[in-house]
Amino acid sequence: MQLKPAINFSNYYEKARFDLTWKINLFLSVTLPILAISFYIFGQVAFVPTLIAWVATAAILLVMKMTKQYRIPAFIFTTLGVILCSFTLIAYPHAFHLVDTLWMIIAVLYAYFTLGKLWGNIALFISVVSVIYFINFALNHSIKVTPLLSNPEVIALSVNASICGIIIGYLIYQFINTNQFAEKNYLQLTTELQQKNQEVNNQSEEKTVMLREIHHRVKNNLQVITSLLRLQARETEDPQTLELFKDSTNRVIAMALIHEKMYQNKDLAKINLEDYLRTLLTDLIDSYAIEIPIDSDIRSNVEMISNKSLVPLALLFNELVSNSLKHGFSDKSEGKIKIDIFRDKGKIVLSYWDNGVWREKQKETSFGLELIESLTEQMDGKYKRSTNLGTSYEFILPDNL
Repeated sequence: MQLKPAINFSNYYEKARFDLTWKINLFLSVTLPILAISFYIFGQVAFVPTLIAWVATAAILLVMKMTKQYRIPAFIFTTLGVILCSFTLIAYPHAFHLVDTLWMIIAVLYAYFTLGKLWGNIALFISVVSVIYFINFALNHSIKVTPLLSNPEVIALSVNASICGIIIGYLIYQFINTNQFAEKNYLQLTTELQQKNQEVNNQSEEKTVMLREIHHRVKNNLQVITSLLRLQARETEDPQTLELFKDSTNRVIAMALIHEKMYQNKDLAKINLEDYLRTLLTDLIDSYAIEIPIDSDIRSNVEMISNKSLVPLALLFNELVSNSLKHGFSDKSEGKIKIDIFRDKGKIVLSYWDNGVWREKQKETSFGLELIESLTEQMDGKYKRSTNLGTSYEFILPDNL
């Protein structure tokens, strides 16, 4: 007979502990009365502890049936088992105590299985102390006063030991079953986790391929726009209009270069800033067909920039370099451009310098300079400009680009 708990045990281990507690107490409620009667007939002192244990097992079954819980019954079983065994071992020196140690083993194993490591250690400690006390202070006296066992007493002792053996065997069986269950579930979860990881990796690879394709197509579309702008520029001979077309074309090229670097990079979320600036500078020098040599020095300890800041940063550098190439080196035999990007006190500092002097704007407003100011504000930054010993800009930007 097995009591089916009313609650739904979602945890296998909880159900196993409940079943173990129920089955052991059910088994003892049947066998302990028989053992108690045999002890009473043969005048064994173990009759009283056995009778107490039987009443306790019946009470535990009643509590479990009413509450559908096992923890309080398990605590009662462990505590009472250890106390009764220790009391019998110490209080009755003339009794045969082999089976008492077996009952201690049962109580300790049961405590570990149902109540956990803490209560198992407590039960083990009390049992070991009791055994040590018996060996040191009561064993010699027990050997002297313990009479030879009669045949009926041997039978009763054998029945008692057999009950202990059955319970210990069942406890070991439950340990093995639980470990097998844990191993089976571990292997199953590991297999499922590997499958999920494979699915995630496959999805990640698919998304990566898709994003690379998107960046590639965006770059191609931007190149089409630059081609259209160049074709449109051929229809005019006005120098100012041609310059506007060239500036617009270079801005589109700066954005196209971002997408090109992205799909070429392993990490699609970020690109190498220093590498990007070198390529952009080379493209702009080729675009403006500067006849004088341009010496560039680009240094950065900010290795990566997130996607959200790349476009405004690219356009910002496009405007700076374009202005240098268009206006700064008209009276120079050699152009010099120096760019430093570094982190300082929780900020990113962008320093731009060339050895030229930009022409003063002839109008109240200049689109290029307005764009520099607007892009700086877009990145929540500030800047200052200087024309001492060339033209220089210093941008202070938040360190979350």
